[in-house]
Amino acid sequence: MIIRLNNINKGENTMKLKNSLMFLSSLMLFVMIGCSADDDDNGDDGASLIDTPTTFTFESRFSEGESSVSYSGQVVRNLLINDIKGQMGTDAGTGNPATLVSMMANDNADQAILSSAGDMSTVQTKYHDISTSHLNDRLTAVDSYIIPGYDANAGTLINGWVQECAAAGKTRANGVRLDQITQKTLWGAVSYWQATSKYMSKIPNDDNSMASGDANYTAMEHHWDESFGYFGAALDYNTAYSDDTDRKTSPYYDSNSDGSIDFKSEYNVGWAVTAAKRDLCDGCDVNHDFTKTIFDAYLEGRTLITNQADLADILVQRDIVMNNWEKVVAAVTVHYVNDVAADIAGIIASGDTTAMPGSDATADYENHWGEMRGYANGLLYNDFKVIEDANLNRIYAVMGTAPVYPTNGNFDDMQAYHDSLVGEVRAIFQASYGFSAANVANW
Repeated sequence: MIIRLNNINKGENTMKLKNSLMFLSSLMLFVMIGCSADDDDNGDDGASLIDTPTTFTFESRFSEGESSVSYSGQVVRNLLINDIKGQMGTDAGTGNPATLVSMMANDNADQAILSSAGDMSTVQTKYHDISTSHLNDRLTAVDSYIIPGYDANAGTLINGWVQECAAAGKTRANGVRLDQITQKTLWGAVSYWQATSKYMSKIPNDDNSMASGDANYTAMEHHWDESFGYFGAALDYNTAYSDDTDRKTSPYYDSNSDGSIDFKSEYNVGWAVTAAKRDLCDGCDVNHDFTKTIFDAYLEGRTLITNQADLADILVQRDIVMNNWEKVVAAVTVHYVNDVAADIAGIIASGDTTAMPGSDATADYENHWGEMRGYANGLLYNDFKVIEDANLNRIYAVMGTAPVYPTNGNFDDMQAYHDSLVGEVRAIFQASYGFSAANVANW
C-alpha cells in the first residue's frame, strides 16, 4: 500500500491517515508472522529445518532421539573387498579356495575381519558382527555388464580369478596379477555401481514424506545413505582428520573416545581412501579436493532430503557426488597408467630382454598393471558416466588384457605399448574430464 502524505489534508482527513496507517501496520505484522513460520517450519508437517551438519549424523523425523542413518550391508561389503586381496595372497597356490569362496559369500559366522585399526581394538571383530550381506548377489546384479576384452561379466571373471589364484598363484603365466585385478574390479562392479547406478538413480522417484515400513527413515533418506556407505567414509571424514595424508595412512579415528574403532562409523575404506590419495599429488596444478567435494555434497544432499527440499536441489548434490566420484575412478586409473609406463621405462632401461612374467624384474610392473586394468574396469559401472563409450572402449583396447613383455629379443612392443598409454590413453582421460596436463602427468 502506498500512502501519499502530500495529498492528505488536515481536519477530517486526519482520521483517514490514522486508519490507513493502522491497516498498514496490521498487514506488515501478518506478513512478518507468515515469513517467520516459513523460516522455522518445513511444509505442512511442521517439522523443523536443520542446518547442514559437519558429520554424517542425522536424527530421525519419525523417532525422536533415534538415528535415521543405516548402511551396515555397505560397510561389510567394503571390508570384504578390502580384505579379499590379502586373503588371495595367503591362499595363492595352496589349492584350497575355500576361505576365498566363503568370503565372497560371507557365509562363515566366525570369519574374522582382516582389516585392522593399527594398535587399536575394534568394536566388531567378525564380519557377521556387522552384517551377513555378501558380494555374490551384488555381482549377479551387474551380470549384464560385459567387460570389454575379457568378454565376460565381473561375476564370472572374479569367481574364476579367485579359484585360479588358489590353484596356481597370484600371477598368471601372462603376467596378470589376479589379486589386484580382482579387488579393483570389485570396487567398481560392487561399491561404485551400487552407489551410483543403483541407489542414486532411485532418488528422483523415491518417497520422502513417510517412514519406510517400520524404519526410522524414508526411502529417499535410506537410498542416499546406502550410496554414502559405499563411498566408505567415516562419519567425521571432514573433521577428525588433519589432512589427506592422515586419511590415507591412518584411516580411522576414535571419535567417541571409547578406546575402540567402530568399522561402521570411525573407519575409512575403499573409495574414501582412494579419493584422499588422489588429492595428494606432487606436481599437480589443480586441486580437485575430491575428499571434501564428495563428502560435502553427501552432507548437503542429505540435509536437503531431511528438510524435504525441492528435488531439483537434491539432484544438484547427487550429480556433484557422481561426477566427482567418476573423476576419482579416472584419476586413480591415470595414476596406475603412469606407474605402468614408468615400470616399462625401467625395464627397457635395464636392457633385460629376458624379463618375463613372475620374475623379480617385472613384479612392480605386474602389480601396477593389475591395478590399472582393474580400476579401468570400474568406469564401466556408472550409468551416468561422463566419458563416452567409444573413448572408454578405446582405453580398454589399448590397455589390453595382459601386460606386454619383450619379444624376439627386443623392446619394440613394450615401447609401443608405453607410448600408447602415455600418449593416447592419458589424452582421452584429459579430454573426457577436463583434467589439466600437469595432473594427468603427475597423478
